[in-house]
Amino acid sequence: MFLSDEKIEEIRAATDIVEVVGDYVRLKKRGAKFWGLCPFHSEKSPSFSVDPEHNLFYCFGCRKGGDVYTFVREIEGVGFFEAAKALAERAGVPLPEDAAQKERANEVESIYNALLFAARFFYIQLTQTEAGKPALEYLRGRGFTKETVKKFRLGYAPDAWDRLLHAAEAEHIKVETLEKAGLVIPRREADGYYDRYRGRVIFPILSHVGKVLGFGGRILSADKDQPKYINSPETTVYNKSRVLYGLYHGKQAIRRREEVMLVEGYTDVISLHQAGVENVVAAGGTALTAEQVKALHRYCQRILLLYDADAAGASATLRGIELGLEQGMSVYAVALPGGEDPDSFVRAHGGEAFDAYVKKHRQDFVAYMYAQARRTGALDTPEGEAGTQRSILRAVARIPDELVRESYLRRASEVLGVPDMQLRSVLETIGRNHRREERRRAPRPPAAPAPPPSESAPPGPSPAPAVREPLPQEKILLRLMIEHGAPMIEFILGHMAEEEFTEGPAREVVRRLLTMYENDDVRPKRLLEGAYGRTIQSLAAAVMVDPYEPSENWQKRQNINVPRLNEDPEETAASAMMILKRIRVDEAIRRQKDALFQAQQRGEDLRAHQERMMALHRLRRQIESRAFLGTDTA
Repeated sequence: MFLSDEKIEEIRAATDIVEVVGDYVRLKKRGAKFWGLCPFHSEKSPSFSVDPEHNLFYCFGCRKGGDVYTFVREIEGVGFFEAAKALAERAGVPLPEDAAQKERANEVESIYNALLFAARFFYIQLTQTEAGKPALEYLRGRGFTKETVKKFRLGYAPDAWDRLLHAAEAEHIKVETLEKAGLVIPRREADGYYDRYRGRVIFPILSHVGKVLGFGGRILSADKDQPKYINSPETTVYNKSRVLYGLYHGKQAIRRREEVMLVEGYTDVISLHQAGVENVVAAGGTALTAEQVKALHRYCQRILLLYDADAAGASATLRGIELGLEQGMSVYAVALPGGEDPDSFVRAHGGEAFDAYVKKHRQDFVAYMYAQARRTGALDTPEGEAGTQRSILRAVARIPDELVRESYLRRASEVLGVPDMQLRSVLETIGRNHRREERRRAPRPPAAPAPPPSESAPPGPSPAPAVREPLPQEKILLRLMIEHGAPMIEFILGHMAEEEFTEGPAREVVRRLLTMYENDDVRPKRLLEGAYGRTIQSLAAAVMVDPYEPSENWQKRQNINVPRLNEDPEETAASAMMILKRIRVDEAIRRQKDALFQAQQRGEDLRAHQERMMALHRLRRQIESRAFLGTDTA
């Protein structure tokens, strides 16, 4: 698919980068920018910045940065055209497409199309056919309104072997694509396929941006030979360990309340939403995974576990506690009255009563684990009591933040009635064993190759030097040139040599800008769009979102009054050039001092060295007087 520059710019202009990034990162506004924990590397303090004014993101930790296209490519692991297509669909920007391009649609797009068709097919079967009436009555019996059915795209799979198959083939969807989407199954004893879902209420499973990924199906009949629920298999687009049911509908409420409620089933999520409790998701057809918890951590810090009040629910809660703590989340749990689940409770008592119950009975994980042990009789023997203490301490040991871990150690001491000094030694032992086990499981790096036996062999190449970080003054000059284009490029590079910029990406950006200027084709935004590679794009994004402002620091330390960046760009550039040139001369003076000392040690004539030193000091004075600008303020 070919996209013109105009179409790429149209998609970018129609896209809110804060909204896109916010689907993956919990952002908080600070000044003109938004900040959050970087999704590309592990960190405890937010260093990931989103600049809505320039439509850029940048992480000051791992130094990844760029525009909204780069973010989608990095976070989803897709190419440029896939990212552009996703953003266009999200923003409602039509893309050029013809019959030939549809034929060349890749496998992933074909699967998405098949899944979307199936979701529409199931919804129509539920809401517009005679066969779907029993399923619709079942949903109404559970209290689901017409609006809720539509909101969650609920459906019905007809009790027939190939109704979906024939409907899809009539729309020219290949049977091979249906199989890859998990919608049909090959017959064992004959040619052909049959529908996976038959005679079931259908719950579409959506991605966090609303794409259909798969389905869950609940049987309507009392057939004991059939499982109550069946779910889509793993496919190219559906990875069960990463998807959460209800996240698409609940993500805004999760952000708003800064907490997510994790429940067990599809109907729990839907009933709570209908009752006004929207910050809720379910693992959906699988045990909770670390990937799912990581996804939730992008939206909030607190997780509230609310599983069924049975043995399986208690086990799932303990697993949720472990995974949540390992990811650095604050974990709480609620035990519902015996025999109740969130769906039944909210249908019987309503959303307000549910909220009140949760508020009254929520417990931190230490109190919950202790109460659960008491309910099951684990505290009735000394051995059971010691086992409960170890279980709680094993959970505490999973907390990555040392201060939070210490706080929960004191909380465990309070709940268990055991001095914290006594518990600390056990906690430290558990921590050491846990770290030893992690090291044992970690993949070993390959052994380095042995050196050649010959002693006379030349040494191998030295490691590549680390990329030098540009100075603050360089970042300001680069930003001014990117922001103001040709006039500022002419002003700055008319008074600065390329070699005065730090070798590496900063100097390469200068070369690119100079080439644009010489070719009379100045489009600095291309640096931000990745036209010259990821390294250049990251630096360009960094200088645009860098909160560094020159005035206060320069005035206090160097007695230079500099306007803010947006007050007088030319004066800001002149001051930055003066300081940068002075830094380079000071570096040359230090090198000359070393050379003078070495010459003195060797007993050489020092006049030439002294003359060079004097020339450097004269140059420094000229720079301070701004002689390089053709002015003299001395």
